[in-house]
Amino acid sequence: MSASKIVVLSYKPPQQSTQDGICAETDTLVTSIEPSQNDVPSEVKEDHIHAEETEDPAQIEAEKDTIPSEPKQNNTPSEPEQSIAPFEPEESVAENHNQGQATFDLLQPSFEDIEDLDRYEPGGYHPALLGDTYDNGRYRIVHKLGHGGSSTVWLARDHLSQRYVALKILCSEATDGFNDIKILKYLEDKNTSHPGRQYISSIYDQFRIEGPNGSHICLVSEVLGPSLKDLMSVGKQLRGTAARKIGRQFVQAVAYLHSEGVCHGGTSSVPQEKYIRSSNFSTDLTAANVAFGVHNFDSWSEDELYSHLGKPETEAIRTASGNPVSDHAPSYVVEPLSFIKSDPTRLQDSIRLIDFGISFFVHDPPEFLGTPPSFVAPETWFEMAADQKTDLWALGCTLYTLRSGLTLVQLYWGGTPLEAVGEIATFLGPLPERWDRLYFDEEGMPQPRENYTGPQEPPRWTDDAHEQPQNLHAVAAYIKDEYHGPTRREDNNVEREKLPIELEIEAEGGRLIYPPEKPTQKMSPEEANSFADLLGKVLSWEPGERTSAHDLISHPWFEGGFLDALAAEDAPPLFQS
Repeated sequence: MSASKIVVLSYKPPQQSTQDGICAETDTLVTSIEPSQNDVPSEVKEDHIHAEETEDPAQIEAEKDTIPSEPKQNNTPSEPEQSIAPFEPEESVAENHNQGQATFDLLQPSFEDIEDLDRYEPGGYHPALLGDTYDNGRYRIVHKLGHGGSSTVWLARDHLSQRYVALKILCSEATDGFNDIKILKYLEDKNTSHPGRQYISSIYDQFRIEGPNGSHICLVSEVLGPSLKDLMSVGKQLRGTAARKIGRQFVQAVAYLHSEGVCHGGTSSVPQEKYIRSSNFSTDLTAANVAFGVHNFDSWSEDELYSHLGKPETEAIRTASGNPVSDHAPSYVVEPLSFIKSDPTRLQDSIRLIDFGISFFVHDPPEFLGTPPSFVAPETWFEMAADQKTDLWALGCTLYTLRSGLTLVQLYWGGTPLEAVGEIATFLGPLPERWDRLYFDEEGMPQPRENYTGPQEPPRWTDDAHEQPQNLHAVAAYIKDEYHGPTRREDNNVEREKLPIELEIEAEGGRLIYPPEKPTQKMSPEEANSFADLLGKVLSWEPGERTSAHDLISHPWFEGGFLDALAAEDAPPLFQS
């Protein structure tokens, strides 16, 4: 393996799609994808994408109702039928873009979970609408599933296989789709008997479309539910039994990738100037890339789908100038479908590991790191190459989130390397002495100590080596008596309370208290000790001391048998409340 230097730089993060289960499985291909052959093992052949031909609307079932209106040819449905109440924005939230004949001054709609409308421009999102059909009428959009910084994801009906699928339409300038295809095509026939293989997302089909913003890769995959990050965003926490079962699936999926020489996360396709500041940039093994399966509903008609899950909510796009919306943007936006809100009983106690856009082969580690600082393995700040050991660190952080609903390495002041390393040091103690060759400059970035020009030598992280903390006392702060007590069967401890220590953060218009309220689901002392032991096997300064994912699968914590807190009487099967 080459010794590649890790450089962590700054970049405005894209939002993570909530429905990103995609993999590569194609037969009929015409237009070439040309990933670097140096990055691909010899088993991987050159992939292709077939270009979409002219659609034939006659192939679409005539009896299907369209929401909000019947589509026209060439993927241009008419305006939504429902009336949209006018609103007067205080100011335009979108800057103008001059792209040839197109000038954009789009206003963000009232929906919260909507893609950045500024990205509807040449090189950006494709202006998809409900009722649009693709690949000679095979796929018909019936709802929206989500979006990311480089794609929108739609629920579509596959009229050939008579099933619902997730249709991911990448921005025309996006390149991470190539990596998704390259990695998943490589894994397609690799050791299908491995217990972790079933937890890796799969791509059913892929093709290319042409639109007003360019040429777009489309990836077709199974329909998945919300991510673990989505659950956190709405305050949902898994029951103990569900967390342990899903946790083992997650470790098995990672073990499968590592057995085939693949690391889930690391590269960033965009050069970054300093470091990643936002924890919303969710790549690598994070809560955003663990998605829940959903029970099959392929037998539903579209009317039955809307009856069970709700009809799509739309809102017309408006411009600050009052000019008509350009052809580069859709005429309306669609609020994504939420299984959590509409029907949480459809969620399975089974997960998929998704989004391989920045995955890499072990023999070819990346130059840039594309992982949120809260999940970054600490050695990567110190010029060490990313590999399977960096995956293991992120795996440990995500397991903590899976069980607690919280983030282990909580960063409040910008997410600099200095803040991240300092936070980790609070529960792992001083850094290894060999890392002392670097110091952190005024911007929080590690620099060679010999380059320091200040009046006195900067402090060394090993100066306080005698103050060794208890093993993972930050973990104990969640799972032991400081925040939680022993669990009794008669307790219905799903009420919410404030953390005992609150942090005030300066915010526009006043001060905010962080963290917000959190669930006080208690954990038995037996489970607390077992869980702390599990995390201690992967959360260590030295990469070589981390237990492999393969060996972690047999840890007693996954076996269960612990006394769990009671869930609320009306709680869905997976959730505590």
